[in-house]
Amino acid sequence: MKQDVYTGIPMGVATKQANNNLQRRKFLRKSVTGAAVVGLGSLASNSFASALTAPIFDPDKRLKLVNTHTWEQLDVVYWSQGRYIPDSLLKISHLMRDHRADESIDMDPKLIDDLHRLYGLLDSNERIHILSGYRTKATNAKLRRRSSGVAKFSLHMEGRALDISLPGRSAQQVRTAALSMNAGGVGYYGASGFVHIDTGTVRNWSGS
Repeated sequence: MKQDVYTGIPMGVATKQANNNLQRRKFLRKSVTGAAVVGLGSLASNSFASALTAPIFDPDKRLKLVNTHTWEQLDVVYWSQGRYIPDSLLKISHLMRDHRADESIDMDPKLIDDLHRLYGLLDSNERIHILSGYRTKATNAKLRRRSSGVAKFSLHMEGRALDISLPGRSAQQVRTAALSMNAGGVGYYGASGFVHIDTGTVRNWSGS
């Protein structure tokens, strides 16, 4: 029987071994390629699953404010990644403080959210003017002596009310937008050029 000149193995045996080696190499290549495809498929599948399970957050909430008594200004994001930002809420509460007594209270987050929603409805980039935010009992009593329009148990004393105006928008426009929210109390003071909003029961009234 003839022998392979390189291996010295009989030709028939050498050919059979060569065929076996070739088939084995083809099998290994397919196995490696298949594993790679499966690996990529798993990676894509995992990425898709992560995208499906990743939390979806509302857009950041930003307010641009100015206190018309102290002229302090604030441009702040107070909500991000699905939660309130405590430091931002503190800054907002400080700006909305009782400037007469220089005292503040934690303003109702719902009131802040209502203000943000109202700001969006009015489609403005101007700063919201804060005429009155928190009031101490002493301040509220003092204002009541001056005006019959100040409630004895005003929600201002609980950090749940604001008197506001917005440059470029009339008090009537602010009132109309606030009423459309159906979110709480809305007081219209057209002659004075401001609107009252609060987180009390849904109601509305007009003052001077």
